[in-house]
Amino acid sequence: MKRNQWNFLAVGIVGASLLAAGLTWFGMRGRLEADESHREVSQALPPTTITAHGLKVVVLGQALQAQAGIRTQTLLPALYRGGYARAYGLVLDPRPLLALRASDATALGELGVARAAATTSQREYERLRLLNRDGQNVSLKTVQAAQGAYQSAQARLTAALTHVANLRQTAITQWGPALARWALHHATGPLTRLFNGQAVLVLVTLPPGLAVSSMPTVVQVDNGNMPASAATFVSASPQSDPSIQGETYFYLMPARQVRIGMRLAVAIPLDKPTVQGAVVPASAVLWYADEAWVYLQTGADRFVRHRVSTQAPVPGGWFETDLGPGQRVVTQGAQLLLSQELLAPSASTGRGEGAEGHKDQKGSGSHGTNEDQDND
Repeated sequence: MKRNQWNFLAVGIVGASLLAAGLTWFGMRGRLEADESHREVSQALPPTTITAHGLKVVVLGQALQAQAGIRTQTLLPALYRGGYARAYGLVLDPRPLLALRASDATALGELGVARAAATTSQREYERLRLLNRDGQNVSLKTVQAAQGAYQSAQARLTAALTHVANLRQTAITQWGPALARWALHHATGPLTRLFNGQAVLVLVTLPPGLAVSSMPTVVQVDNGNMPASAATFVSASPQSDPSIQGETYFYLMPARQVRIGMRLAVAIPLDKPTVQGAVVPASAVLWYADEAWVYLQTGADRFVRHRVSTQAPVPGGWFETDLGPGQRVVTQGAQLLLSQELLAPSASTGRGEGAEGHKDQKGSGSHGTNEDQDND
């Protein structure tokens, strides 16, 4: 009897253990399935905009990011050698230079005709004067007529010389010696590119009160819609920009995406210590309310708009000191995020996840690749 009781007891213990294990397994499975279901639902949720610590955060699940083609890039550390000053550029019309060159060519042609006429009339006058003196084979009246013709030719020659001199002085006064030489002498390579539309002439004006001992040979120029282009120094300019009071200089740059009369931003390198920061890719920058912005990825599904400076253009983008290596910026799809941010009033949250992620990522020291990557 006792033996049977022990058997029943053992069977009961084993059964209870199996029941507990089964309940535990089903509970864990249910929890995992619930977590997976929650993750799938969260990724399929429509994009929203929340406010955390005063920052608007766009929440976009990874599935929707992939559908929208959102791509990001990790910022790498960069050094900017020396400081810079922001100057102002104005693309000049080269037609006055071309007209000046044509006027000079016409004036030189007239000068040649006047010089030839003066030489001919002088010889005729001398010949007739000698004939009249030797044997009076020519009347005095004829000699006097020849003398009058010679004097008229000399006057026309003097006028032609004065016209050429005035044109050249005007060229120097308006354009400076360097550009005057380009326009009034044999066409140089830069002048040919300028007249052919391959290059543009930029009037660079320094900010009021700023003076430099010598202008750099090369400056970086951009119009906000293109990567920076290098402009080469030509000369100091006697012209001024009527809207800005400052020292002016001529620079020549390739005619890419710029038009006559366009205003440009010019970065003038100064002799200052090297600055640390990061290069913001040109593809990451979008313009809104006349300011440049990027979207920072502060979490797997969170994006925050951040203002950036375009005062230091560099090849491939702009140098920025307010962002650091390791932060991720959106290089494709930023306009979609901006549209979502501006679409509807934000919902407030006290969790501050977007803001904290924004704060934690700056200066994290992590280094990513310099290639566009899809979000995982």
